[in-house]
Amino acid sequence: MSALAVASCSGGGEPETRGAIPTPDAELPESSILAAAQAEGTVVWYTPIPEFAIGDVLVGFEKAYGIKVDVVRFPGNTLIQRYSAEREAGQVLADVLHVPETAFFDDTKGKGWFADLNESEVPALAQWPDEFVPDNHYVMVNTQPIGITVNTDAFDPAEVTSWDSLLDARAADRFAMVDPTNNPYYLAWLRMLEQNYGAGFLESIAQQSPKKLDSAVPAAQQVAAQESVLMAPAALSGSLALQNEGAPVATVYPEPTVGIEGYVAASADGPHPNAAKLFVNYLLTRAGQEVLNRGYAASPLPDIPDSVPMPEGYTRADTASAIADKNRLLGLIGL
Repeated sequence: MSALAVASCSGGGEPETRGAIPTPDAELPESSILAAAQAEGTVVWYTPIPEFAIGDVLVGFEKAYGIKVDVVRFPGNTLIQRYSAEREAGQVLADVLHVPETAFFDDTKGKGWFADLNESEVPALAQWPDEFVPDNHYVMVNTQPIGITVNTDAFDPAEVTSWDSLLDARAADRFAMVDPTNNPYYLAWLRMLEQNYGAGFLESIAQQSPKKLDSAVPAAQQVAAQESVLMAPAALSGSLALQNEGAPVATVYPEPTVGIEGYVAASADGPHPNAAKLFVNYLLTRAGQEVLNRGYAASPLPDIPDSVPMPEGYTRADTASAIADKNRLLGLIGL
């Protein structure tokens, strides 16, 4: 575990943060398991969020509750595979699982892997929008809206107002496409495009000869270097570091769009079961939402400082239907 922990409040000094950590004060609701969680003293968090965002959460949670966090960070699919393998081997190493997935939680519901979340132990649930609580075992805590990252020397971001920009002549043979098979939400993005623009639109994307890349970071690097002039599907986290370094890139969100939705659940019988639920509770507070989403993601709550505004045309992704239609959708874009 220690070899995989990319950040921790349990040693090695204070994690790096990107700004002031809000103090929850009176808005932090009282949990019936507070004393038990503090006695456990630690929580183990499996998460795929960008590494730059982790330190803010760790410091914020310890500031709120005095409990330290150990982090294991991998892509969402890897975390699901790891968590499942550990469970099948009779081990529970993760207290909190945070992944961009709903099917996994639904498919494992009968196995009793995840704890019930109730307002006595997780009181912040009381102010959480119902549409973002699919089940009492897991809850949506953030989303990264999917947009288009453009090279600003080639495109004025203000002119990228619709998904038609993917078919712009300037992007022919200079279109970096993040592999849609890497994430069910990317497949849901393709399905959303077809529903709104028709199957012919996806076929026209194929005619742009997009260059398929395994992840968003190398795709964004291509856009910054003008090897490509746009990339999609794009989440801001893939290009934010380049943007902060002054690279000529910007991410815009045509409407409608979907997003990469992050869900959290507490292990039913993890090593720190009370701290796990308290950590979920913290992520649902306004202070927790601010540190979790700062600079790269949107919150289900309104008016969270420094978060990405939820696009007006945002729609919930139907990943199950997209996965079922995977081969046909990929065929339309030539993959």
